[in-house]
Amino acid sequence: MTSECVATQLGAAIDHVPSIDSSISVFHSAVATFFSPGDPCGTHGMRRERLYSTPSWRGCGHRHDCAFVVGDEEKPGMRGMAVVRVRLLFSFELDGVYYPCALVEWFDRVRRDDATGMWVVRPDLSHGMREKSVLHLDSFLHAAHLIPVFGEKKVPRKLDRTHSLDAFPTYFVNKYIDHHTFEIAH
Repeated sequence: MTSECVATQLGAAIDHVPSIDSSISVFHSAVATFFSPGDPCGTHGMRRERLYSTPSWRGCGHRHDCAFVVGDEEKPGMRGMAVVRVRLLFSFELDGVYYPCALVEWFDRVRRDDATGMWVVRPDLSHGMREKSVLHLDSFLHAAHLIPVFGEKKVPRKLDRTHSLDAFPTYFVNKYIDHHTFEIAH
């Protein structure tokens, strides 16, 4: 997503960035409520899940969840979505309007793996740096689970879980993690 799109999402022209009316609040998790037509349990298919972006997860290092964001509602499944890693959850008020947002790092869709049926993604890099954007939380659809494509090399013994999304060139988008993901990540 370009900076123009982000500025447009927040209601500002790219050449005029207004001042924020309030302080910026930082959160370590956000709750998403969504309708799941394939899951009639609960309140008529309504579901809730929590996304985390916290510097300390149960005292064992940081946690930055991945999620699906809607890019094109006209395209089905992964063709209309992107995968992001949430680096920061925050909110602010601008012209009396509350904006819940997230600073995210993008993953590019590479291909669909014939053997597993899962999509393969890679970090979106520009000049060796992860591509980042600010998104409104309304563009988030569901949590995403990524599995490294391990390849032939041995995984270093000292690889910590907090660095696993930075240690591999590509990742499977695990559509088998739950039935909600299976419905949307095809």
